Amino acid sequence: MRYRGAALSCFVLVAGLFGLPAVVWAVYLPSLRQGLPNPIPLYEKALLETAVFCDVWKWLLALPLVGVGIVLAIVGLTVSRGQSVSCAGGNRT
Repeated sequence: MRYRGAALSCFVLVAGLFGLPAVVWAVYLPSLRQGLPNPIPLYEKALLETAVFCDVWKWLLALPLVGVGIVLAIVGLTVSRGQSVSCAGGNRT
């Protein structure tokens, strides 16, 4: 995986940490107000637990991921600039 891809995946993870709980609450909150079915289907339970995990841990996980993403983006830009300069210099003989 290249640095740009790794940086992009970090930002996608951060977006997922913030977006998943919002989507799950928007979809399931109206039905939860009507009462919980007994038993809750397994896929709904997994989605709700994942949303709760993301909601609780999003700030603790998002800040380091953004930092890593920025560092990887900077490294990716400097590496790509360094390679283009060395390739242009290598063609001259």
